[in-house]
Amino acid sequence: MKFFLVGPFYPFRGGIAQYVGVLGKKLQEGGHEVKVLGFRKQFPQFLFPGQTQMEASREYIPLEAETVFIPWNPWSWYRTFRRAQAGQPDALVFKYWMPFFAPGYAGVCALVKWFSRIRTVFILDNVIPHERRPGDRFFTRLAFRFVDGFVVQSETVRQDLMRWFPEARRRTVVYVPHPIYDQYSDERLPPEEARRRLGLKPEGNLILFFGLVRRYKGLDTLIEAMPAILAGLGPDVHLLVAGEFYEPEEEYRRLVEKMGVADRVTLVNRYIPNEEVSLYFRAADVLALPYRSATQSGVIQVANHFELPVISTAVGGLPEVIKDGETGYLVEPENPARLADAVVKYFLHGNGEALRQGLRRTRERYSWDDMVKALENLGSGEPNHEEEN
Repeated sequence: MKFFLVGPFYPFRGGIAQYVGVLGKKLQEGGHEVKVLGFRKQFPQFLFPGQTQMEASREYIPLEAETVFIPWNPWSWYRTFRRAQAGQPDALVFKYWMPFFAPGYAGVCALVKWFSRIRTVFILDNVIPHERRPGDRFFTRLAFRFVDGFVVQSETVRQDLMRWFPEARRRTVVYVPHPIYDQYSDERLPPEEARRRLGLKPEGNLILFFGLVRRYKGLDTLIEAMPAILAGLGPDVHLLVAGEFYEPEEEYRRLVEKMGVADRVTLVNRYIPNEEVSLYFRAADVLALPYRSATQSGVIQVANHFELPVISTAVGGLPEVIKDGETGYLVEPENPARLADAVVKYFLHGNGEALRQGLRRTRERYSWDDMVKALENLGSGEPNHEEEN
């Protein structure tokens, strides 16, 4: 089959662009023809909270790609449709995660539906955005109106889809858990060596918070938990925060000072390029995800690749991926005391190896083969019904 993928792609950075690359590679490995109709621009610079939208890493997945789509430019929507019409793929697959892109996606999908026989598929990261704004529901419904099928990656997203777009019950909706990210180079360093390369002390217990820092990810809760963690485990505990801050960094530094843990917390305020990702996950003993809200998490699937257990809040679709006591621990959100208890329990009971064994047992559930199969079925026009993969 032939698939055209619509979404950000290298040289844009970030989890969505990486997802598009990995998906294209897996489709090719499945014997399919793939082309990316990539973003020419992603966000107007005045709306982007980070330092740059472009990827600094030299590690990326090479795919046939053409940069054509601009979210706020209707002429680019028409050009994207024309490229699809000329290429005649079996399916045009969109990566959807926020309403900002909805009008442009709706424009492309409407043209495809009216003037071609190409099927349209949305892979949904979110239906209801983490940070709500007026018009979100209207624009989301507009984008979904012309879509033939949906892939949801958690039951939470399926429920959100049915709530905001009940017409989806008349479309094909397939549930495929977010696959494991396995694209990173990895020297398989021992933790002590990885820590040395990161400029950290090689001994002690290391907690990792990884990814963009936004309010809904709850880093403040983790920092507030640190005094209780140190009281339970002693001073040989360190928190490493690795990711670009989309919130004022100074607010978190003040909180670190207020909690009296400045010497036990390292903040690395920058986007971590692909070449360095393995260093952080090999250095850590556990990943902490103190999210206030979530649908699914790509960071969890990076941790699964490196067999790093996760202590997370039980929000959104995260309990579908983290099995409490089997592959990680779950706690209630915005509760520093409960989060501290889970971290102390993890280290005092020495449960790391048992949880890593649990991660190995569940890896097959997060295979890219399931995603490829779902897109094959949606691209070939399966009968309209809800499926669970």
